[in-house]
Amino acid sequence: MRFIDYVKNHNRSLVYPFLSNIGIKLTGYKMQEVYDSPQKQLDVAKAIDKEFGGDFIFPMGRGTLTVEALGIKVRRPDYDFPSIVENPIKDLETLSKLKVPSPYEDYGMIHSLKSLELISKNFNKPTVEFIRGPFTLAIELSGADIFLRAIIKNPDFVQELLKFTTQVVMDYAKAASKTGVKMIMFTEPSAVVLSPKKFDQLVAPNLIKIMQVIDNDVWKTLHICGDTTKFLDGMLKCKMDGLSLDQLVDLSAVAPKIPRDTVLFGNLDPVYVLKSDPPQQVREKTLKMLKDMKDYPNFIFSFGCDCLPDTPFKNLKAAIESSKIKR
Repeated sequence: MRFIDYVKNHNRSLVYPFLSNIGIKLTGYKMQEVYDSPQKQLDVAKAIDKEFGGDFIFPMGRGTLTVEALGIKVRRPDYDFPSIVENPIKDLETLSKLKVPSPYEDYGMIHSLKSLELISKNFNKPTVEFIRGPFTLAIELSGADIFLRAIIKNPDFVQELLKFTTQVVMDYAKAASKTGVKMIMFTEPSAVVLSPKKFDQLVAPNLIKIMQVIDNDVWKTLHICGDTTKFLDGMLKCKMDGLSLDQLVDLSAVAPKIPRDTVLFGNLDPVYVLKSDPPQQVREKTLKMLKDMKDYPNFIFSFGCDCLPDTPFKNLKAAIESSKIKR
């Protein structure tokens, strides 16, 4: 079933809340022990679903998965997402020393695949996997300063690094699509710095290439942080089944530009609304968004990005519960 058909087959608005980091507050687990245990990933997914009841299920997010598989050092806090410590790939010579990891041999990827399989078997709701895109992975490997300067001064390095990161992402995405997941959401937060022309050159072609190896019955979606209005056309060229837009994007302005067979996610502010407003205002702003988007049957209520770890539960419940209204 196409994603758009799945959305339209419901008589109420669906809700897709970014909630993965809330799970450790519900279970008391530390972040790394969840990553290392498919059973604890399932525990977290069950706890989130029981507490908040969204329409999609996902494991604890691990944006550094592909970086760690390449042997790059990361910082692993107990109660927050891992972060990169170094950016060692500075030139073609250092790049040549890297090897594309096998999803079935790397320790972290193996556990991620097992987690996806276990979660998918235990829920009737669609399971979602988040995968960092090749452009953002390239910046993580080389550092933003090096990579962005190289776009102008050293295009051969840029092309080779993107060729490498595209293969890394492609291999993992292909393996993930065979675990029983129903959706893969590619995230390209670093792409927001690009011009529309550079987005079309450096981001879209590689995402399109990756989608071609993913099972046809798995929905492909894209999320980019920040105001992506300037390259919305480029995002649409990727032919994703759905686009997730940050809170900085004016949904009412861009919704008419989204094809009706493309699902549109968005985009309650996770910082200044979900974390900061009282529950009644969260509810009111959620209902206003749904009212503004009532003429778009391809719309799914969501947050602009992942909610902050200290977001009040009562605010999350206010948003999720008030979003489940009949069409």
